Amino acid sequence: METSPIDQAHAVADTLFDRDAAAYGDDLGRYHGHVHRVIGLVGLQSDVPDDLAYPLGVAAYYHDAAIWLDDTWDYLPPSSRRAVAELEGDAQQHGRLVADLIEEHHRVRAARSTDPLVESFRRADLTDVSRAVLAPGVSRSGYRDLVRRFPDTGFRRMLLGAFVRGVRADPWHPAPMLKL
Repeated sequence: METSPIDQAHAVADTLFDRDAAAYGDDLGRYHGHVHRVIGLVGLQSDVPDDLAYPLGVAAYYHDAAIWLDDTWDYLPPSSRRAVAELEGDAQQHGRLVADLIEEHHRVRAARSTDPLVESFRRADLTDVSRAVLAPGVSRSGYRDLVRRFPDTGFRRMLLGAFVRGVRADPWHPAPMLKL
């Protein structure tokens, strides 16, 4: 049976989680669920071509990973660098796309990239972070189905704690990942 590009992206992310599990400590389940909900939300909005399954899985895995892997709240640049460095073989041609997926996923406005996958990814992250209160392009029932498959085990509470630490570290710039 042939697997869909979204299922392939999930498998890529799981392989990376298996490799790096120790780096996430108690947050492993929280971030794991978020990554898989983002992948699923992209799939609810876009037809992902087969050749983008691997780059999508890599980008989804790394999109916030530098919080843990590099111990930084200003995580977009190192997350992007790690993701692009992870690409192998033919997928290396998608380095710019992977960088855009990560670097634009916290834009307040629509993505600058012309690739529709970048905007789908941005909206997918927004949908999950807002628990589908803001769910552009996704039905709430579709989101609930994803939460049943990939439970939320405190992801937003973890983000709130990280934000508070960011405020303490730099009160004038507590959310360096947000972009206009």
